[in-house]
Amino acid sequence: MESQTINAAEFRDAQQQQWDKASAGWKKHSDFIDSSARQISERLVELDVAAGYGEPTLTAARVAGPEGKVVSSDISEGMLAYGRERAAAEGLDNIDFVQSAAVALDFPEGSFDAAVSRWGIIFDPDGEGAAAKVRSLLEPGSRMAIASWGPPDRVPFLAVAVKTVVDRLGVAPPPPGTPGPMSRPTPETIGGLLEGGGFSDVEVEEAEVTFEMASAEEYTTFVREIAPPVTAMMAGHPENAQAETWEAITAAAAAYAGADGKVAMTNLVLLASGSA
Repeated sequence: MESQTINAAEFRDAQQQQWDKASAGWKKHSDFIDSSARQISERLVELDVAAGYGEPTLTAARVAGPEGKVVSSDISEGMLAYGRERAAAEGLDNIDFVQSAAVALDFPEGSFDAAVSRWGIIFDPDGEGAAAKVRSLLEPGSRMAIASWGPPDRVPFLAVAVKTVVDRLGVAPPPPGTPGPMSRPTPETIGGLLEGGGFSDVEVEEAEVTFEMASAEEYTTFVREIAPPVTAMMAGHPENAQAETWEAITAAAAAYAGADGKVAMTNLVLLASGSA
């Protein structure tokens, strides 16, 4: 990973702004995302681990019960605000929502007995440093579990849009290792993040998430509203060029449509867990 070429503070600031903007989309699509990816949240918690817009935080809070406590952290206040809203709607009062980068979490060492990150820590410009920070907050022997998307050819819901932007606008794809949704696309790289943070007994397994949408147009709306890395690639280009690119993304997504026009994309997820 080539994170040393990235200014971590500037990168996190840009991500905070992007995810604050995207938080409305995550609120709009949360039921769809949760129903499609429910098994990922459940499996992360099963791996002995407990971030965001509310997941897997809510799943962890239900498992922890009234006698347990969950801390959900995120750099985006917009995402956290929706997480608080969801927790209140479910009557879950055992969650503290904290706005912070993982590397800046301020708790005593050994404060927690589990940790989980579903497609979160992979966005940090110093993933290993973030993992090391979390490990310092865990009791010895506790587990942390994290999730990453696989390589582009196994994650069409992102790859279709990214490839279209690259082809249409001549934008260079992010260099390998650039923090983002597919920055840790192999068992070695996602497991290496935990190992680099000092975790032992690291294990990696595969899972799948299938997104089923009513149409190619609905796919484009979904990506446009919840995927800041895609919209960021278009930033700075003329509005008409961006509009044409979104139309091209819709056309590309149609390749995944059935006779009824519904689009289904099955995506690889990697789950890694390790002991503190």
